[in-house]
Amino acid sequence: MTDRAERIAAARAAAFDALAAATGDASLCTLSRERLPAAKYHEGAVAALGDAQRAERAELPIPDAHTWGSQWARHIEHDASWKAYVVGGREALAAL
Repeated sequence: MTDRAERIAAARAAAFDALAAATGDASLCTLSRERLPAAKYHEGAVAALGDAQRAERAELPIPDAHTWGSQWARHIEHDASWKAYVVGGREALAAL
């Protein structure tokens, strides 16, 4: 495993631990339909770092921290959870 692959794996594990802590290990789908931006932030980090892991394994460039999640841009303006998700992903990638 390359040094970058190890950093990505460690960052994703830390993001997953933060997500589990924010959700109390409960499924995000069953949290009383309450908006949990902290959980969504960590969920975005886990997702973005998962994308980075897949790219690294395929020897492709990892996702760009500034554009990751742009497919959800229309949601960001109106939904704090989507904004938290995308920001979490972008910040996780930027930290690599």
